[in-house]
Amino acid sequence: MNGLYIEYSWWWMFLGITLCAIATYFFYTQKQVWTLNINRILIVLRFTALLMIFFLLLDPMIKSLQRYFEQPIISYIIDDSESMIATLPIEDVKAYINKVKTSAEELENNGYTTKFYNLSGEMLTKASLDQLSFNYKVTNLSNSIQKLEELNEHENLAGITLVTDGIFNQGFSPLYVPSLVPIYTVGIGDTIPQIDLQVKDIYANKIAYMGNKFPVLAEIVNEGFVGKEVEVSLSNNGKILERKRYKIASEKGFEQIEFLVEAKKKGYQKFTVSVRGLDGEFSKENNLKSTYVEVIEGKEKILLIANAPHPDIKAIRAGVEKNKNYELHVYIPGLKFKNGLGYDKKAKYDLVILHEFPNIKQKAGLLIKKFLKEGLPIWYIVGDKTDINLFNAQNSLLMIKGYRGQKDKVTVAFDDNFKTFTFQKEKKDLIEKMPPIEVPFGEYELKSGHTLMYHKIGSVTTSKPFMIIGETNEIKSAVTVGTGLWQWRLQEGLLNLEEGAVDELISKVIQYLSTKTDKRRFRVNTTQSEYSDIEDVVIETDVYNDIYESIYGQTIDLVIRNDKGEKSTYTYLNSSPYFKYHLSDLSEGVYTYKASTKIDDKTEYATGSFTVKTMELEALNPTANFELLRNISDKTGGGFFDASSIDSFTDLMKSNKSPQKIHAEETYKELGSTYWMLAFIFILLFSEWVIRKIYGSF
Repeated sequence: MNGLYIEYSWWWMFLGITLCAIATYFFYTQKQVWTLNINRILIVLRFTALLMIFFLLLDPMIKSLQRYFEQPIISYIIDDSESMIATLPIEDVKAYINKVKTSAEELENNGYTTKFYNLSGEMLTKASLDQLSFNYKVTNLSNSIQKLEELNEHENLAGITLVTDGIFNQGFSPLYVPSLVPIYTVGIGDTIPQIDLQVKDIYANKIAYMGNKFPVLAEIVNEGFVGKEVEVSLSNNGKILERKRYKIASEKGFEQIEFLVEAKKKGYQKFTVSVRGLDGEFSKENNLKSTYVEVIEGKEKILLIANAPHPDIKAIRAGVEKNKNYELHVYIPGLKFKNGLGYDKKAKYDLVILHEFPNIKQKAGLLIKKFLKEGLPIWYIVGDKTDINLFNAQNSLLMIKGYRGQKDKVTVAFDDNFKTFTFQKEKKDLIEKMPPIEVPFGEYELKSGHTLMYHKIGSVTTSKPFMIIGETNEIKSAVTVGTGLWQWRLQEGLLNLEEGAVDELISKVIQYLSTKTDKRRFRVNTTQSEYSDIEDVVIETDVYNDIYESIYGQTIDLVIRNDKGEKSTYTYLNSSPYFKYHLSDLSEGVYTYKASTKIDDKTEYATGSFTVKTMELEALNPTANFELLRNISDKTGGGFFDASSIDSFTDLMKSNKSPQKIHAEETYKELGSTYWMLAFIFILLFSEWVIRKIYGSF
């Protein structure tokens, strides 16, 4: 559809015609040497040329509307995971894929466009379908469908054809993927359950402490073998620790076998659960599974020194025990504990909590001086028995002046500007509604640190701090003015609340105080401690100058060793704040690394460790799930076909052909930019010049 448009009103053309006519009239009305007919020809040439030039000054454009048709697209997702060839020979699976390819070619001859993708969303050519190796270790069908719809979002996608065995082991069920187009499913695989025995999973703590015993729980799944005896063994780095036997009681089910292991060696330890194979098993590759446990020397020890037995001690203990990395010892001068968790002179403590200390009677004074000299983090909880003058002299955060034994009853209000650690707003609101606590009455002067909570009297928030946290000369400390944390925990219990706000508050304070400040100028860490063999190990690197500002451009030498002693060397440049170095294709095992770089002509080192586990998800369930594929097709308006009846799919798509999508595009072209228009004006003016030259006048 074409049309002619100008930038201005068409009424300008009347003015142009008039002006061009007047100019031509005055030029050719005087007596000439040529004949009247020649004069008329020259008038026409001049008038036409002037009028066309005027017309071009009005910026005329040609509008054209072009339509083109987009054929409907059928996009195929080919499941290239290991489970596809678990029950069928790879030659048979490739033969089925060739049938799908032949079907696609027939659809192309009937007006369709076809595209092929693998599970990860990479486009495949028809030629590459014959080269599929079916070695993908995980299947995430929901993600594959969503990714394909995104890739074809602005195209005429008529349907998705999912060629798979219906087995998925990552992501949510593809049945719940909201699809805008029908999903046709082509089932490949064996739906008859295979007689098999497998270690489905192992459950164990990620961390264990040296000398402690910890459980390793194995889940053994069976299909068949009723009445057979099964032997399950647990081994550590190839050495068998324990064997257990049981009889299979049902045709299909699972058994949980628990082993109790003592942590004897520091570092990452590999524990493998294996099942002795039985005759007739479908596969023995899934008869063993491994897990890794990090054995560390011991828990961080916290010493609570209290003036006397107090309900706060139980409240603090509950908060400490939320974190299994901590062990609380309680010391009350003059009392002994039967559980052995009192003050241990030989222990190296990481944090000290002083409940109503320093004491008026100077109990444990020498011990507290010892901890202060060692620079241990201290949490002061100020109460009735606290010597305020000595407290003012010892702590670096708060000064209480004018205290004469008087008390205030206050609730608390959180400081929204506190950034040392995060605390959920819902839990802040809960603590602010807790019963009042008695605090010393006097003037409060903040020496240093950051206020977590203020006193609140009625509805008025005062400037007096209730809890302060800070760090002075690289030594962390905290002050809580008032005892009564137990009342808050009791109130939570009376209200049947499960938020655990008080416990979490205590845990957060202890976690902050007990965390050692890392002053290393060179740090290399992995983003996680455990990886699968199908993902990259990601290395993060931090380098600092003398005032701990990040610096970049250092060459990092990285040496990695596996548990067999094999060494690999890498070199990379710490180039930017967000740079991460990726290591790929690492096999299963425990790895240690040592990194080095030069800072100010001095070589700095960083070490660490991580584990890589084999991803065995595809071996866990080899039975094809055609029922799932039928449900997906029914829900989205598609259809299910097994691989042998792919011709029925072709016939269905040919008989219910999707319409083409019509696209329209408007284009505008300026006449002034067209060569033929300029050439025509040139021919008119040149013709006029030639005639005048021939007939005796220039």
